Amino acid sequence: MRVLHLLDGSAFVYRSFHALPPLSTSKGFPTGAVYGFMKTLLALFRKERPRYFAVAFDTPAPTKREHLYKEYKAGRPPMPDPLKVQIPVIKELLRLAGVNLYEREGYEADDIIATLAEKATESGFWVRVYSPDKDVLQLVSDRLVVINPISGETFDRGKVLEKFGVPPERLVDYLALVGDKADNVEGIKGVGPKTALKILEKYQSVENLLRNWQDFSHSFPQAKREGLELALELLKLQKVEDLELKEESLKLKPPATERLKKRLENLEMRSLLKELDSLTSFQGSLF
Repeated sequence: MRVLHLLDGSAFVYRSFHALPPLSTSKGFPTGAVYGFMKTLLALFRKERPRYFAVAFDTPAPTKREHLYKEYKAGRPPMPDPLKVQIPVIKELLRLAGVNLYEREGYEADDIIATLAEKATESGFWVRVYSPDKDVLQLVSDRLVVINPISGETFDRGKVLEKFGVPPERLVDYLALVGDKADNVEGIKGVGPKTALKILEKYQSVENLLRNWQDFSHSFPQAKREGLELALELLKLQKVEDLELKEESLKLKPPATERLKKRLENLEMRSLLKELDSLTSFQGSLF
């Protein structure tokens, strides 16, 4: 059975940075996010022993969503400088470890994951996505589960239905109605989870709701059609058109063991070196 493991690198970077106290080398270079990320990665490798593995990252360039709506994610503080300087180091270590990296200007890591996941399942893969972002739960299917690295929960179709009251394919409709504070996406004023479920029970989807707008707006005069259309567009995971899936490109590559060890020593992360031995031994068995 071919299983593709997809990790939201940007989410893991932020989680690692905020989960640990400030760490730095003797020369003052911050390392908390690097250490936390690599620690998590090695633990995941020990547990899952993946053969197909990829990490997706956001890019600093404005996304298509920001071009659509300037206030998208406007409430989030800018990336702290101590975190910003660690991201290139994390990517360097991943490449040395033989891990595949994906990023595209204009798209978020979620979009890359969605594109790879769709192509992979169509090619017969089973997919495991590692992300704390509820937006990716719309990807859950009979061949794909999402693992929340913070809570440890595994979301299959039943778990999504239990948590939100809708199946994965209707989650984006639900979120468009209630809004998503994390992304600064407004829903319909006065519509909470219970009301959203009643609306979807009647109309099945936001697209069908929009086709019956006159009937809907009679019950919800505060709703703005343009706002609901925008929310749906912002919350849908986008397809990255130029992203091709090649099975060989998803396989872990042989790690540059000595260079990786030397880099970790330079970063004064000696505690990871012992764990690294198990990683390189495992990866060596793949080739």
